[in-house]
Amino acid sequence: MRSLISLLALLLLLAGCESKQTPKPPASQPQQAADNAIGVLQKLVNDQNYRSLGFDSVDEVKQAQLGQPLTVMNIPLDALKGYQAGTDPQSLLVKSSETVYPVTVNGQVKSSVTIVRNEAGYAPSSFGNAPIVKALSQYRQSPNADSDFVVRVPALNVYFLGRTVEGKTMIVPIAEDPRFKLRPGEAVPLEAALPELVAAANAYNGLPM
Repeated sequence: MRSLISLLALLLLLAGCESKQTPKPPASQPQQAADNAIGVLQKLVNDQNYRSLGFDSVDEVKQAQLGQPLTVMNIPLDALKGYQAGTDPQSLLVKSSETVYPVTVNGQVKSSVTIVRNEAGYAPSSFGNAPIVKALSQYRQSPNADSDFVVRVPALNVYFLGRTVEGKTMIVPIAEDPRFKLRPGEAVPLEAALPELVAAANAYNGLPM
């Protein structure tokens, strides 16, 4: 992900100002971890990074609030490469340990906080990723938007907004991608998009994207 501060960078950035404080233990719920992360984000934003984190000014982050979270479903590269026509497309979706919380200012999505579940509980893993979360939120307009989720193919660095309609997974492309004929904003059944995703997976050279 671009325009993103990882947990390692976060720890380095906060080492000086937090050295005299006892670190908070992981939260027992993702919402609690996200609430705590807003305070961390407000400490992270400065004159050098506020734009890369999605804000228009340093002071804007003081008004930051959490939006409706998005669970993340991954499609592994090997699953795509091994996919056979007729296989249930739902079987490709693997629930991630991550939950993405949009960060809003005056109702507009600006940034995000990603919460990850580990053995100890829930904790923030990254901040920012503004272009992706803004694009996801742009197409989150259905009456049941609170049940929308992220469909991600990590190896191909591609994201879709997902939703379930009459028992089928629909995906909404959020950006133009020359590898696919899919059009941003137009929901298609996951099954219909799989031939293009499989072709991209088979053509993938293994290099970071």
